[in-house]
Amino acid sequence: MILVSGATGLLGSHLVAELLQDSDVEIKALCRSFSDFSLLKKVLFRRNYPEQQFKRIKWTEGDVMDIAILKKAMYDVDKVYHCAAVVSFNPNDKNSLMKINVEGTANMVNAALHCGVKQFCHVSSIASLGRADKNNRINEDCIWEESENNSIYSVSKYYGEMEVWNAYRKGLPTVIVNPSVILGAGSWHSGSSELFHTVAKGLPFYTNGVNGFVDVKDVAHAMTLLMHEKYFDHVCGQRYILNGASLCYKELFAMIAKYLNVKAPYIHTTRFMSEIAWRLCRIYGKMTGTKPIITKETAMAATNRNYYSSEKLIKQTDFRFTSIEDTIKDICEIYKSETGNN
Repeated sequence: MILVSGATGLLGSHLVAELLQDSDVEIKALCRSFSDFSLLKKVLFRRNYPEQQFKRIKWTEGDVMDIAILKKAMYDVDKVYHCAAVVSFNPNDKNSLMKINVEGTANMVNAALHCGVKQFCHVSSIASLGRADKNNRINEDCIWEESENNSIYSVSKYYGEMEVWNAYRKGLPTVIVNPSVILGAGSWHSGSSELFHTVAKGLPFYTNGVNGFVDVKDVAHAMTLLMHEKYFDHVCGQRYILNGASLCYKELFAMIAKYLNVKAPYIHTTRFMSEIAWRLCRIYGKMTGTKPIITKETAMAATNRNYYSSEKLIKQTDFRFTSIEDTIKDICEIYKSETGNN
């Protein structure tokens, strides 16, 4: 029996679809009373799964803050995939970030320890990794440093990881994955999927910052691969960066524009301009009571140049990532078909 948290989100939906390929596997998933199943159903539909595949999932109503529910859900579970998290770079979301990403993760691993779960896969983030080495590359060995420049999201994911490592030392067999920015067809008005909608509507600005990007299907496949009996004994107690490619934002936006048949961004935004932009957005947000479109954290991320290495995963499992251009092309086709922007 397998339990998945965050099963209705972008990654969780693709993970469930990946797991359902095995006709013998039994899947439980956490959901809340107001959970929206539409994305999961879309993902299954895109993979040409028959409708009854959705009915194979056994839903448990509750969330990661209810440890009693978690223990009840895990009593007959062998494997747990913990995907549930809050993703935000808005400092105003600090409480929910720390509550779900840290306390919620602590509840998950403690329930898993209590129930004797045999394998636990935790979805962390590249945001929890340390600073780049002398070659400007970031791998699993880079050491985290406390800094006022760390986003609250980074801090929450780092301390969430610490809860997992504490449980590992107490006997919970664990593997951690650190995906870069996950690209997939999700909600076009939130998360990384919103990038496609933004470019489609006309995005004139770009930066020369560099970040890592990975196909959501690759993340789901890598997770199930690491949890497979062929590899788990060798990867237990380790973490793995999942990064398909490190791209300049200018290149990323131009690629999206190409497959959406729209004009690519053409105005270079410098770090100085980004500094002004996030301050103006903060002032506007306070005046209007709305969340700022650009925050200090997102402005910094857009101009930083970070290169991430998945060499460890590739060497140990012979894993092959999907071409980012192929990923973007596929997402753009889905976007056009769902929004009518052809």
